[in-house]
Amino acid sequence: MTALAAQPGSQDPHLPSNYQLAFENDWVRVVRVRYGPREKLPVHDHSARATVYVYLTDSPPVRFSHIEDPPFTLIRPPLKLGSFRVSPGRIETHEVENLGDAPSEFLRVELKQIPLGQPRLFQRGPAPADLSITGLSRQYVRPQLVIERIVAAGGNPVELDDPAIPSLLIAFSDARLPAASLHRGEVYWLAPGHTQGVENAGASVAHLLRVEFPSPQATKN
Repeated sequence: MTALAAQPGSQDPHLPSNYQLAFENDWVRVVRVRYGPREKLPVHDHSARATVYVYLTDSPPVRFSHIEDPPFTLIRPPLKLGSFRVSPGRIETHEVENLGDAPSEFLRVELKQIPLGQPRLFQRGPAPADLSITGLSRQYVRPQLVIERIVAAGGNPVELDDPAIPSLLIAFSDARLPAASLHRGEVYWLAPGHTQGVENAGASVAHLLRVEFPSPQATKN
């Protein structure tokens, strides 16, 4: 099995400095985003891809002012660490303003194998209320994409299922794998292979999302 950890972030030359490229392969492009307290970003374009937004902090509301015809404004409500959103994607140009006194940090997982604008992809996944129970729970299931939440507590490792399916691990807290350690906001690519185990580091609870990708044929349905 080939497993690749994310490399240190690099600046995307087409976006403001708030956007750092964290990882990229033939399946995904992962961009780490940080909006500082009360920060306002200039007009910029977003990549036109289906995307999973994964929230790494408790985030205040954020205003998105779209420069389109006609122009419109949306306010993203406050979000909790561990929540996510799946978007079918759209072509957009906008300004961004953090309306709160705390930073907003999240990952933008762009899905290269899923065509833009596919129906029935949209879903919001809330943050978990309880992280005391070790195990896997499916949070999102579509033919093109499956998202599982992983919790490993009290020294009890979790064995990941579906080892034949390529997937991306996203850490909300410290976690250990056989070949690597992950910290909040780091990602780890699992190519098809043997079963992989996840366990907590020290006294903390390992909390992750796993984004699974089916065969390329399924993404075109």
